[in-house]
Amino acid sequence: MSKQFFAVILLCTSLSSYVFSQQKTAGVIYYDQVIDLKAMAAQFQQNAANASGQRQGDVQQRVMMFGGGANMPEKITNKFEIAFNPIGAKFQKSVIEENNVPEGSEGSGGTSGGIGAMMSRFGGGGDREIYFNAGDKVTESFELNGEAVLLENTLGTMAKEAEKFDETRKIAGFDCKKAVVTGRNSQKTTIWYTNDLPFKASPMPALWTEGVVLGLETDRMKYFATSIEYSKVKDSEVTVPKKGRMITQEEYQKKMEEMRSRFRNMGGGQQIRIQ
Repeated sequence: MSKQFFAVILLCTSLSSYVFSQQKTAGVIYYDQVIDLKAMAAQFQQNAANASGQRQGDVQQRVMMFGGGANMPEKITNKFEIAFNPIGAKFQKSVIEENNVPEGSEGSGGTSGGIGAMMSRFGGGGDREIYFNAGDKVTESFELNGEAVLLENTLGTMAKEAEKFDETRKIAGFDCKKAVVTGRNSQKTTIWYTNDLPFKASPMPALWTEGVVLGLETDRMKYFATSIEYSKVKDSEVTVPKKGRMITQEEYQKKMEEMRSRFRNMGGGQQIRIQ
């Protein structure tokens, strides 16, 4: 091939990148998720102390799932991202080569690998993909008991009340507004969001309905955007997959209760880890 041909290809690539960076309509937002394991285990211990009977056993099982003990790391960090273009957005865990994952972190087979799996099974981010495609509609894609399923919901379904504040914070180059959301379980979550991006998305969509959430923090977990890269994103990357059976919220809750019941009946007092 001629040098002129390569020059044309390079020019087209540069122009494409320039267009996306100027229009800011497509790209990827990168997040760090930090889980405070000590705070999470302490909360479960407190819940166990306040519970009784079968409920106490259920909560204690969760304490053991988190691998509580002297060797438990205080915190773990996971990588997530939101890919977006003009037709929608998708939140997912970032792909990291296993050889580059430090011992004890998510994906290494250590403590946090079990935690990530457990969080996925009990409604956390884990291996779920969350699609934002039409207004306030959200579609989650994940595996449930080995079956690929889809679950539809709307933004803000778990928020009982929300209070906005004048305080702002710069995150990943954006001026973000502050809000504090009280969930149905009365837990408070601080939200940092921006309306300067042309779509709606959040690492925890059940808690908020406005803009793109670039920061989110509770007393046990934080999500914060670290950077944004404007680039071409294919429509297929942000389109809800056709593979997967659509389930109802009622069916999902029933499946979750069945799984919790199985965990309660596993192993008596022995330590249980989910890998």
